[in-house]
Amino acid sequence: MTAATHEPRIPVPHRARRIALGAVLPALLLGSACALVLAWRDRLPDPVAVHWGVSGVDRTGSFAELVAPMLILGLATLAVTATLSVVTGRSGLTRRMTVGLSAGMAAMYAVMFAGMCWVQLDVPTAEQAGDPGFVIALSLLALAGVGVVAGALAGSDPPQAATGDVAADAARLALGPTETAVWIRTVTTARPWLLWTLVVVVLAGSAVLGALTGQWWLIPVLAATAALVAATASWTVRVDARGLSARGVYGWPRIQVPADEVERADAITISPFAEFGGWGLRTDVRGRTGLVVRKGSAISIQRTGGRVVVVTVPDAERGAALLNTVAARARTAPMPDGGSSSGRSLT
Repeated sequence: MTAATHEPRIPVPHRARRIALGAVLPALLLGSACALVLAWRDRLPDPVAVHWGVSGVDRTGSFAELVAPMLILGLATLAVTATLSVVTGRSGLTRRMTVGLSAGMAAMYAVMFAGMCWVQLDVPTAEQAGDPGFVIALSLLALAGVGVVAGALAGSDPPQAATGDVAADAARLALGPTETAVWIRTVTTARPWLLWTLVVVVLAGSAVLGALTGQWWLIPVLAATAALVAATASWTVRVDARGLSARGVYGWPRIQVPADEVERADAITISPFAEFGGWGLRTDVRGRTGLVVRKGSAISIQRTGGRVVVVTVPDAERGAALLNTVAARARTAPMPDGGSSSGRSLT
């Protein structure tokens, strides 16, 4: 048995972008909100409104009682997300998720922080403070908008074609010299009925709450959340001559691993919560990118640049074996013009 041949471990790419978008930008957003709130302090009532109920302000308190919890929570979140942005991100998907989360969460806290004070500017008493519903809706839009833009700007992976051979001890699928194969599987969350029941209950609850409070913005926000859940509840995983691809229900999100970047692929068993802290598109403490939909079999792919991708899918053994085979072929010269080949589908 021959040991696996690994490519040299290159530095995590786009370091400047990770620092700027995942740490500096969030700090500037929170710092600007803090400076704005301090500038408004003399224009706020004393005491200020610190909590709103269905009928309006239901609790008042000091200025510190209003701003301290949001500021502490925002700084604590920034410390975690900024650290993840800077130290992780070897793969493009992980980098986009961590940078987008850091910038988006900071934008949400900044809007919330400033907005809760803005609705109280120049009012005679705290009880006359405006409704913060608009502020909450705007903070969620900031989370989504800033997060998506920052993630998009985090930088894609540069091509990193392997120079060494696929590990000799990695499983292969026997194919003839001119034979090709395609392996396709669909993987769905373990209890889809429970997921959709929860979505229906949440949407119905938002409609009732909107009717009682007039906060109708809850419905489109939660509907968009439900659509996002649907996009990640079921995936189609394909292995062919190009490598491995995984697509959500709408064709997005998408994961692609080119065949020429595969060092080896193995079938493993995954425990989503124990290894990745939950389900969905995840990253773990070892820096692995995971498409973790359910417990059980998965393909673990070692990519060039020290990257690892884990995809939970049925029949992982054959999928991994075919991926090793096409990866080995990707290192050889393509078939000359005029050559012919036969193909088969692995079902």
